[in-house]
Amino acid sequence: MDTTKKFFQQVYIFFKPFRKYFAINLTIMLCIQLIGAATPYLFGKSVDAVASGNIILTAQFIGLAFLISFFQSQVMWWIKEKNEISKLDTHIEKAFSVSSLSRMLKFSIGQHINEHSGVKQSIVSRGQGALSQLMYNLVYGIFPGSLQVIATLIVLYFFDWRVAFSATLFSALFIFVSFNRNKEYFPKVDTMRKNNQAQTKLQSELYRNATLVISEARESATVTDFQNKWNHTTEYTTNTWMEYLKTFYTHKMLIVVGQYASLSLGVYLILLGKHSAGMFVALFSWLNAIFGNLIQIMNTQRQIMFQVVEIKKFFELLNISPDIDNNSHGKIIEPFKGEIVFKNVSFVYPYRASKLEQEDEENITDKLEGHAITNVSLTIHAGSKVGFVGVSGAGKSTIVNLMRRYYDPTEGEIFIDGAPLKEINLTWLRSKIGNVEQKIELFDRSIRDNILFGIQDPTTISEEALSKAINDASLEEFIKKLKNNGLDTVIGEGGIKVSGGERQRIGIARALIKNPQILIFDEATSALDSVNEKLIHDAINRGAKGRTTIIIAHRLSTVMDADVIFVVDGGKVVAQGTHEELVKSSKEYQNLIKNQILVG
Repeated sequence: MDTTKKFFQQVYIFFKPFRKYFAINLTIMLCIQLIGAATPYLFGKSVDAVASGNIILTAQFIGLAFLISFFQSQVMWWIKEKNEISKLDTHIEKAFSVSSLSRMLKFSIGQHINEHSGVKQSIVSRGQGALSQLMYNLVYGIFPGSLQVIATLIVLYFFDWRVAFSATLFSALFIFVSFNRNKEYFPKVDTMRKNNQAQTKLQSELYRNATLVISEARESATVTDFQNKWNHTTEYTTNTWMEYLKTFYTHKMLIVVGQYASLSLGVYLILLGKHSAGMFVALFSWLNAIFGNLIQIMNTQRQIMFQVVEIKKFFELLNISPDIDNNSHGKIIEPFKGEIVFKNVSFVYPYRASKLEQEDEENITDKLEGHAITNVSLTIHAGSKVGFVGVSGAGKSTIVNLMRRYYDPTEGEIFIDGAPLKEINLTWLRSKIGNVEQKIELFDRSIRDNILFGIQDPTTISEEALSKAINDASLEEFIKKLKNNGLDTVIGEGGIKVSGGERQRIGIARALIKNPQILIFDEATSALDSVNEKLIHDAINRGAKGRTTIIIAHRLSTVMDADVIFVVDGGKVVAQGTHEELVKSSKEYQNLIKNQILVG
């Protein structure tokens, strides 16, 4: 499909819910312009009446012009603007934002990991802003101006086709050269967008790592480097637009020449007696409306070109196909027990070139890296407590992430309660899994909101259930210390106002409040001191009761009492058994303890 056609189809899809209100606006604007085009004619006739000394006729023409102008400016414009405020404007921005977020959340976790968060935020923010600005330029600039040009030309053809043809000819010529000019400059405008995107990515990283910059005393050097990169971007942008302006103002001479050539033709016809002298006023107003609006429309081209390249990149992001299907019509297992079986599962992480930062789309390829796990077969019985241990990069997290279907296996199959994982409703399954990651992600909201985030409908959770989750997560003493707001204490961006141990326990409470059948702890104690480790360990033991519990272990204490410990090495499960059994039989397990990779 032609890319231009596809682009306009996608723009139409975004604006489609509002097409009725756009149609109303266009109809009103066309009426406004057609009615407004009659006013110059009435003024011209009033001049003729003045010249003939007919005061009554003059007053009638001026009075009629007044009534038309009043109806046009007060009644019809009020209806138009009421429609815009009540049905368009912020309603369109809201629709863009909701649609973008909905689409982004359909991407798999692997896809979100693959694309730089700063780049995604920049593309979405700039794309939504460009769509809004494009709408603004269309609704308030191009559409009204174009309708006035068309309406005035129609009236002018009724008045005198020769003058109208002259105005049409120069208008068409100006539009033709303008579009050719824009076609030439589009690649340069796209380069500007790429430069700005790179700066936004860099700025995002610097804000995120501000504490590192300060702690390493790199403030001055960082600002200098950032400014130098901006200098390059600014220089390219300035030079490009200066070249554009030279070409634009050269072409703009067609407007001035066309307006006065058409006016001269009209004057000549008046001198020949084809029209009255008063019609000079009408001609001047009509031609000024036509060519003046053309200038206004073409003046917005610079902004529109930039908006188009931003929107194209925005669509490119939204057009990325999710690589994991949520299978919303898939199986729901009742009763759900939580048995997990791997059968000859292998997985290779694809090396994905970023589809957002790689501009040469035809050469984007997804290469395969070395195997992360190979031929893994294992069974985790429902209600059991199991641990995964191994050196960093052995494949522990990969195995667990495949259970959660963050990725799909390259080979083999995974079963949950006997059903193939790919056939299960993924949204339903994830609602039955509680996750406690090594790094707990928190919102700049209250502790209560963060705990309840995993619940589809928080209003269904009683205070008793919330208190139990808090107690089971060893969080009650911390909450008691927050005397002013307690659970409603806001914890800052990313939970900056709470310690690492408190963060982990909030994460555990969030997992437990779901009452999940499968509970996953991904190195939840790896960065904690002994006091917090004991609290987390107690929370894990309380939370594990009656659930399938999976622990990726960094500390020996968290897996010593597991029903089964899987030892992972080089992407394979090389041993399994209880702690006592593995100490006797597994050289890899012994080495983990001996080398303090699995610490006590």
